[in-house]
Amino acid sequence: MSSSAVTAGLVRPFTEESALFRCVLASIALHALVLLGMSRGDTPAPPVKTLLVLTATLAPLAAAPHAPVQPPQPTLAPPPPPEPVSAPRPALTKPAAAPTPAAQKTAPAEPAKAPPPEPPTAAPGSAASSTQPAASVLARTAPQAPAGIPATEAAAKSGNEADKGTLEQYRLALIVATRRYKRYPAIAMEKGWQGKVEVHMVIGANGMLANASIKTGSGHEILDNQALDMLKKGKTTVPIPVSLRGREFSIDVPVIFNLDNPNS
Repeated sequence: MSSSAVTAGLVRPFTEESALFRCVLASIALHALVLLGMSRGDTPAPPVKTLLVLTATLAPLAAAPHAPVQPPQPTLAPPPPPEPVSAPRPALTKPAAAPTPAAQKTAPAEPAKAPPPEPPTAAPGSAASSTQPAASVLARTAPQAPAGIPATEAAAKSGNEADKGTLEQYRLALIVATRRYKRYPAIAMEKGWQGKVEVHMVIGANGMLANASIKTGSGHEILDNQALDMLKKGKTTVPIPVSLRGREFSIDVPVIFNLDNPNS
């Protein structure tokens, strides 16, 4: 092989590589120019400067409430020690002078106390205790109504709420009054009849006897009827207590027929 051929073989690859390198450089340069032109064309125009004047008025802020300022506490001086209290001196009292014998002699004697007067005694009467009016007996036994209370106020109360003490006093006064009208039936005395009769009496609101009936009989009709008769007569002589007026109430009154004491 000739030397020219060898040289041509070596130079050909080199020229081909150089041409390829040039092409690459040209491409790079072209791209660089394109990019440069694009960067210049896309560059925005400088912004127009606009001056904006803002006016604002600041509102005064509400003053926050301040905590109350406490004045400084004054320093208290320690109290002075208490002065010792001196005990009061006992007053000197002179002993009372003994009474002289002359004064003892001239002292007046105390007057003797008069004995209390004896209460007046009632004059004895003849059989007045047994025939004493029933009104006086009731006046001693029945309590007086308190002053200032009208009778209509007492009448407004129910008969079931009547004072038991007043009812008992009225019953006792009625027993005393009926003794004046007690008559032991002669036929009962002849046959020896005796017993106890209990009469149930109902007093109306007007103070009159509304009803009288035998609650417990003696076993003898004549004695039962006599008990009813004497209680009806005795009722007319006994006034109704003030606290029982204006209302209806009832009482049971016993009548005893005893041959040993027929008039009691």
